[in-house]
Amino acid sequence: MKMNINKKISGLSLLEALMSTAIVGIGFVAILQMTNYSIQSIYTSGERTKANYLTNMIAEDVIGHKNVVTGSAINFSDYLFNNEFNADFCENAAGGNANAGATGSVNTGNVYGNDVIDGPLMKQRKWQALLNNKDYLNCKGGNERRNFRVFKVGSQWSLEPGILANDNERDIDGTQVPYVTDDLMYIGRIQMNLNDGKKRKYLYFQTDYVLKP
Repeated sequence: MKMNINKKISGLSLLEALMSTAIVGIGFVAILQMTNYSIQSIYTSGERTKANYLTNMIAEDVIGHKNVVTGSAINFSDYLFNNEFNADFCENAAGGNANAGATGSVNTGNVYGNDVIDGPLMKQRKWQALLNNKDYLNCKGGNERRNFRVFKVGSQWSLEPGILANDNERDIDGTQVPYVTDDLMYIGRIQMNLNDGKKRKYLYFQTDYVLKP
């Protein structure tokens, strides 16, 4: 006696199995790409947070020690005006990659150095030690910059050389009065270029001033 076979009940064909595998594989690829993007976003966010912290640290160091005097400088801002600060970690990296074992300065990772120095130089060594060590702030290439400049802005009656003169005036009851009434104003600029120079962060702030005598 022959058994009746229900032809409506069929098994999974090889073609259907291949299509299912392809669909699942495409889903996994998308998930892996999204995971990689999430990791990169977390890394970038962490580097920006550290850059913000180090930028605020430099600003607080300058403002908190503005009355420190060294050499011929009248204050800390005047010292920084004549002694520009640069972190050379990224520039000194082998092949433009600072993660290749490069050390930007002899004080990398050593916040206070090993010799007896004055306060202003101690601050600069501290900044060098923190910014020239990838344990504090990483570096993706030679296009990244980390520097600090102090500019002098003087009024029209200031006789000191090498400053940015501000001759802008406003009219008050027929009298021309300069906008800048201080004899000297010190403006600091902190620059942080991150992500191989694609992301730039600047902070401008007044570091000190000298009243008109």
